Amino acid sequence: MKPKIVALIVALVALAVVAWSATTPARGDKPPSVAQPGDAGNVAPAADPRLAALQRSPQARVYRDRQAFEAGSKRFLRDAAKLGPVERAQQARELSASIDKYEREGGLSAGEALLLRSALVKATVADETRQGMQIADLMQGYRERADQGMADYLARHQRDPRFQDYKAQERSIVAEVMAMRSIPGGLSRNEYLRQRLQQAREAAYGK
Repeated sequence: MKPKIVALIVALVALAVVAWSATTPARGDKPPSVAQPGDAGNVAPAADPRLAALQRSPQARVYRDRQAFEAGSKRFLRDAAKLGPVERAQQARELSASIDKYEREGGLSAGEALLLRSALVKATVADETRQGMQIADLMQGYRERADQGMADYLARHQRDPRFQDYKAQERSIVAEVMAMRSIPGGLSRNEYLRQRLQQAREAAYGK
């Protein structure tokens, strides 16, 4: 990989990490580990029994776990260079496992997971050339997964008669709207086309 391309990838990841960190402020440094769901679950008991029950609910636990994950991951990415090699490697493994969990359960989108994994590489791999190569491999892997997912999606819909009916209507509607000299209701051509296609989708799928 050319040095300029490597440097560009690393720089883009660095900018993305800063942007991601700014979107959700860390909730303090209290949780001791970056990837230990439940560490943020030790909250002071509420005086109101109903509030106490709410704090013990699965939904509240999930929320606290997510806050601990976000705060811990930001803290690790910020302080990784200050840690010893053993501690840094251990926390990196914990963070990677948490990313796996949240991505598997739908708590992280592919883009968010890619951003965090790239930041993890940047925080744990000192050599910039190796950083760029590993990040490029990550990007390629996610791109291939996205392409495969889209291919599977299209294959399923190609076998769906409702999809075939909609696609036939779509072609007819596009041709009709593009040939119109004036658009009803004072709408733009694109807005009118969007409405017509939405109506066709709802009719085809019975919604």
